[in-house]
Amino acid sequence: MNIIETIQKRRSVRTYIAEPLRNEHTEQIKQYIHALQAPFGKRARIELISSSFGEEQVKLGTYGWIKGACDYLVLVYEEAPFAETAAAYMFEQAVLFCTDLGLGTCWLGGSFSRGDFKKQVRLHPDEKLKIVSPVGYASDKQRFFEKYIVRANNNHASRKPFEELFFDKNFNNPLLKTSAGPFLTPLEMVRLAPSANNKQEWRVLLDNNALHFYKKPYPMFDSIDMGIALCHFELSSQELGIEGKFKIWEDFPEGDKLKYVISWA
Repeated sequence: MNIIETIQKRRSVRTYIAEPLRNEHTEQIKQYIHALQAPFGKRARIELISSSFGEEQVKLGTYGWIKGACDYLVLVYEEAPFAETAAAYMFEQAVLFCTDLGLGTCWLGGSFSRGDFKKQVRLHPDEKLKIVSPVGYASDKQRFFEKYIVRANNNHASRKPFEELFFDKNFNNPLLKTSAGPFLTPLEMVRLAPSANNKQEWRVLLDNNALHFYKKPYPMFDSIDMGIALCHFELSSQELGIEGKFKIWEDFPEGDKLKYVISWA
């Protein structure tokens, strides 16, 4: 798939046509997620589960946020330092793959019944289930609140400006698009990354040929959002032929009220 085009095309879908995935889509997704590996040496897996087993309906509650979805991607990861970020990176890969297939998805963190989903996924004692996403065929008929959200997010207008997220050599100097060089498109893909409540609480500092990633710590989802951002940056860089890798530096620039996460060079 074309990663950059797919990132630009992805949107959150909350209303579906209440039809299960066709067999070809089920097999393509299962094959893809089975081959995925979490980055940074962490352990995570993604399972595809259905709300229908034969004639039996299984309750998968989403508190009204999702309607008509029959199938879900479920993220499970082993608890360890940086594991949540690595798992989110991997889950976004699956979301983009489904987007490329023409399917709808929607990241869900706090708006689903974990108990319902845990009944369908066998967890080991050291594993955690924190994120799910419906996956299926989007309905043309959107509910009122979804139309409002779509209008608010039209053309990614709700995203923060480029210069508010990215900085050049120090955090008092916003990075201009004209100064971003080859990193312009990968950073723009970071800007388009979904985040909890659209907070976009990550920041990137460009220092010569190194980029330092930071986050504004907030409860629940800061590590998840960072994983999505890192996924967008690295996959789009690879697509453009920009060579580099992530590494945690011991000596990095300090950021006021920002927590250093990782660097890319």
